[in-house]
Amino acid sequence: MNKSLLKISGIISIVLGIICCLTIFGAIIGVPLIIGGNKIKDMANLSDQELLQQKDTILIWMVVFLVFNQISGILLLIFYIDMDGSISSSFKDNNNNDNKYDELEKLKKLYDDKVLTKEEFETEKEKILNK
Repeated sequence: MNKSLLKISGIISIVLGIICCLTIFGAIIGVPLIIGGNKIKDMANLSDQELLQQKDTILIWMVVFLVFNQISGILLLIFYIDMDGSISSSFKDNNNNDNKYDELEKLKKLYDDKVLTKEEFETEKEKILNK
């Protein structure tokens, strides 16, 4: 996952929050932008697994940023979509590995049952492992 988008989004929100706080009325919007920007910036230091656990928090701040700070909101949206893509691709990789293991187990069973010769077993095993 490209965590630099989190840092950039957080920093932009903090800066815009500080600018908003220059007026009393702007502080109503500025303070939440500073808080959210700090939280998002700190999330860049989390591991991928911890980020997946924080997916809902990222979504909430993304919506807040899209309303008040479109630049950071769009960056978070890109990160969120990329995060979903990373999850699905890692799931596919795990699924492919599981299929390989299943095929190898079946192949080994055929070899143990003397249905395949040693040469046939080795040839088929190489085909499965090289997929």
